[in-house]
Amino acid sequence: MKKAIALLIGTVMLFQLSVGSTAAYEAPKLEKDEWDMYYESLIEGNTLPTLNVGADQTQVNLCWHCDKDKAEAKVEVSTNSDMTGAKTFTGTATASENDTQVVCRVTVTGLEENTTYYYRWYTEKGWSEPEKYETKSFGDHKALVVGDIQIAEDWRAEEEVNQDEIGHNWNNVLSTALTQNPDISYLVSPGDNTSTGSTVNEWQTLLMPEALRQLPMALAIGNHDKKGMMYNYYTSMPNEYYGNFFAGLDRDFWFRYGDVLYLFYDSTSGNAPDHMAMTKEAVKLNPDAKWRIGVVHHGIFGAGDCIGDAETEILLSTIFTPIFESYDLDLVITGHTHSQGRSHFMQNKKVVGTAESGKTYTDPEGIVYLNSNSVCERPINESYEAEHLAYSFLENDVTTYTTLDFKGDTLALETRRGDNGELLDSVTIERTTNEHNENSFGNVLKRAGYKVIEVLGFIYTMVDNLVRKFS
Repeated sequence: MKKAIALLIGTVMLFQLSVGSTAAYEAPKLEKDEWDMYYESLIEGNTLPTLNVGADQTQVNLCWHCDKDKAEAKVEVSTNSDMTGAKTFTGTATASENDTQVVCRVTVTGLEENTTYYYRWYTEKGWSEPEKYETKSFGDHKALVVGDIQIAEDWRAEEEVNQDEIGHNWNNVLSTALTQNPDISYLVSPGDNTSTGSTVNEWQTLLMPEALRQLPMALAIGNHDKKGMMYNYYTSMPNEYYGNFFAGLDRDFWFRYGDVLYLFYDSTSGNAPDHMAMTKEAVKLNPDAKWRIGVVHHGIFGAGDCIGDAETEILLSTIFTPIFESYDLDLVITGHTHSQGRSHFMQNKKVVGTAESGKTYTDPEGIVYLNSNSVCERPINESYEAEHLAYSFLENDVTTYTTLDFKGDTLALETRRGDNGELLDSVTIERTTNEHNENSFGNVLKRAGYKVIEVLGFIYTMVDNLVRKFS
């Protein structure tokens, strides 16, 4: 009897530990009529909060709009659903895109792993209703990659695809991914989060899914985001790097989660000196990170119509691949082409090792480039083949998502359909050491030679900034 009771207690404890680390997201999949009702109830506003990643795993950033006469940049956080014992965090309120509101930004710090928190933010009506936020493991963990969400407004009307429909797709791919992967810690987007970059409704729709009150996002800047300035007012990314020569919306940023260092680049900017400087700074501050992952919008070594595209293959690859390679990145996440794909291991614009689906590779030479599909739809009229591609999926009427599973010494990539979770592609990379070789003679020499590209990139950036200013 004692053994039976002990076994029962042990089973219950294990169950509780399991639930505590992989608690389910509130991410309901909605039928179109259900989504339409939900959409109509929210679309006239612009005050949904953005939950963004923090500088590290112990932090999250909140961003929201509030009436400027009543705004207070304050967030309360408690481990109790009734908000007793709450700790208050204060931030800043800055100008918004309109005259009646300000943008409040607050960083929550001191979070602990595998813990359920409740938080609320201050609105013109007082405190919001509490939202739940459950941290996951700070060591082994999983990230979600979804690209080119590209919430659209009027310009896609002639194609019979509007922001309501794309918002529905967005909600449901999140539902599929988070239901099948309740241990996901944060979301990575390689850009084109909206279509025009200039309307409030696009951002309101982007932020509608219920799961986004619980899931921090890291959002790169894409060429569609760059069409306006709304990204400035609806995000709060950590460690933003504005450099010496960026202009307008331009910026890079980085963050650290456990053993992973993420480097986000604005690939709409050819500003080579500042891209290199940001990388140097982030790597210097995180020398012990086991994994280094780059995120850019344009599909360098991707699938789809980036293949043969002069801008991507010549201009952008010349600016970014020497940075990625000389700082020994493991993975680069891209988007732009609306085509799911993954490269072999690449170095010096050549395949230096195969990366077949379903296999594990230990301490490989070269970088894998993961090209994400789109949430919005865009017809693909051609099939593209290239030596660098290990895998491609060109059915862009089917949403896809990828998980990055960091476990011990391994990083496992799995790409699945966004409608039913069917596995499409996988590969695992194993690193037996935390050491990177950016200080090797070859990489130091490569960065020395990059000075020429920095000068040319600077000239290109100055000309591009003038064109933007007077166009």
